[in-house]
Amino acid sequence: MRHFRFKPPIEILLLVRVSLLLAAFVSLAPAQSAFDKAEFAARRARVCQKIGDSVAMVLANPKHIYPLKFRQSPDFYYLTGIEEPDALLVLDGRSKRSTIFAIKKAGFRIATEGPGLLDLPDAPAVYGIDRIVLFDETFWLNFGSSGPGGKIYLPMTPPDDLEYSRGEMRFEDADKAAHPVLPENSRYSRLIAKVRQMQPQLDLADINPILDQLRWVKTPYEIERMRVSGKIGAEGVKEAIRGTKPGMYEYELEAAARFVFTRRGARGDAFTPIVASGPNTVILHYTDNNRRMNAGDVVYMDYGSDYDYYVSDITRTWPVSGKFTPEQEKMYRCIFEARTAIIAAIKPGAKVSNLQDAAAVVYKKYGFEKEFEAFGRYVGHFVGLSVHDVGDEDWAFVPGVVFNVEPLIQNDQQKIHLRLEDTVLVTAAGSENLTAAVPAELNAVYALIRQPAIGAAVR
Repeated sequence: MRHFRFKPPIEILLLVRVSLLLAAFVSLAPAQSAFDKAEFAARRARVCQKIGDSVAMVLANPKHIYPLKFRQSPDFYYLTGIEEPDALLVLDGRSKRSTIFAIKKAGFRIATEGPGLLDLPDAPAVYGIDRIVLFDETFWLNFGSSGPGGKIYLPMTPPDDLEYSRGEMRFEDADKAAHPVLPENSRYSRLIAKVRQMQPQLDLADINPILDQLRWVKTPYEIERMRVSGKIGAEGVKEAIRGTKPGMYEYELEAAARFVFTRRGARGDAFTPIVASGPNTVILHYTDNNRRMNAGDVVYMDYGSDYDYYVSDITRTWPVSGKFTPEQEKMYRCIFEARTAIIAAIKPGAKVSNLQDAAAVVYKKYGFEKEFEAFGRYVGHFVGLSVHDVGDEDWAFVPGVVFNVEPLIQNDQQKIHLRLEDTVLVTAAGSENLTAAVPAELNAVYALIRQPAIGAAVR
């Protein structure tokens, strides 16, 4: 009898690989930790200490009707860990007590959405809040005729949100207010106007600078979540790189990464994913992700995961055909070395200007110093509860700060843009790259492209 070796079809091999990867993802999915009310109570206590005998108010996000999971305002979540929409937190600096004013749900809302805070008798004990009471027209009576200390801290400047920093929200609010037919004032500005109307004798102060100082330095509780978010984000971007080839669509890479994020336990995206190829790369925040990629194109993915409200932000750039051209490779090596230099410069006491100086040496070495200057010597941004998190470039780093390193380079004539990005924690000894698990070294990237993708059987 003639013996022969059976060679299974490629589809079976791919399905086997998918099954093995799924099994791996099951074991890698992080366990969801229990709510730590002491962590949030400690944050509120620090705010009470800073406001003295005054009162502070922080708004929750309003409920939305979009097909996306509700995400709480970063400031409100930072102080409460509660996802209730349309609520308001009041901190009394004199009594050190916290009160959440919440809206009562109608019966049909409870039936379709589940109970709200006011429907849960044990909610104050669960969340460590002193009182959870009805938010109605009697709200202002809680502050008497003068208010404790005669001062109320409010968001006098725009609160940040998941995708936008406080500064960026200024432009969003200005655009809404400038609408030629239907101008709209922001919720925080309406709150300010209402306080001035109802309690004109009170002095108003901005709560945001206090929250900025606190949120900027992450606690061990926060760092633990950012590490998980970084690992999830890295696994997702790695999966997007695998098997890339001409003829694929940008959204296929997005889908591969999002599958891993979801499978690994992310609550959602850190921001709207950017998958830009070919001429789309020069659109810095391109999000259509619907172009078919061609041979010779460069593609980059700028994406990250949201794990328990803490986000990662990762960018990798790679050649659709599997290998850069010599000019593309020169540009890539420049930003790769700049990334290495910036991360090496991160340590306690450093400022963003120190990171810029470290990067400038590399850009000059490769002859791209003009391109570096054209982008304002940009090297990255802070990250945490928001992808463009709170912080000031003039503040000296301390352990617990998380900075997103993001060197980039662009040639407008050739319509090509390359960037790399990693989420980096400042430690007592220097720094820790939370997203290092996704390769950036050129040969490692080339090798990853050659690996079959988890979705290859359906591509």
